[in-house]
Amino acid sequence: IDQRTLTTSSSAGGSVTTPGEGAYQYDHGTDANIVATPEANYHFVNWTGDTATITDVNAATTTITMDGDYTIQANFAIDQRTLTTSSTAGGSVTTPGEGAFQYDHDTNANIVATPEANYHFVNWTGDTATIADANSASTTITMDGDYTIQANFAIDQRTLTTSSSAGGSVTTPGEGAFQYDHGTDANIVGTPDGGYHFVNWTGRGATAGK
Repeated sequence: IDQRTLTTSSSAGGSVTTPGEGAYQYDHGTDANIVATPEANYHFVNWTGDTATITDVNAATTTITMDGDYTIQANFAIDQRTLTTSSTAGGSVTTPGEGAFQYDHDTNANIVATPEANYHFVNWTGDTATIADANSASTTITMDGDYTIQANFAIDQRTLTTSSSAGGSVTTPGEGAFQYDHGTDANIVGTPDGGYHFVNWTGRGATAGK
């Protein structure tokens, strides 16, 4: 009976394990088993080339009817990993954005957190094991798995420094330096000593209420 030649090859990411890669002889009209095996972190995509007699071009394990000389290739693709990002109030993940994003396995994905006005970036939390610097607003994460991360922000702090002239004191919040969230209203109380009375507040008093 006549012999037919099957020539096999593969793309990067795997190989033809049955019958192997190269040229193989089969009796005319016989069904030849073909098996494509991906490497770690790759998956089989399809067979291309002389595929007319392949039972299922999308199956890694299938058969080809050898009624002619055929050349086929097994194609593989790298696995995709999902990065899911979110943020607290006060900012957002601007690179790649917020939501779910796909990356090739083991690639370094750029991540950037951008605070709103009067907020600052604190850190990344969640699946942070492969983040280059979890305390940096602009960094990278190695996508060797599916990861979920959150960018955390905090409101800026403002310092109120208080003092008083002779004859009284600042009783609320006290005298010295005190921290407040940006934009909040701080209660301030000036209390005169006996025989004195309060006159006014001086300094950077543009936002003082009456």
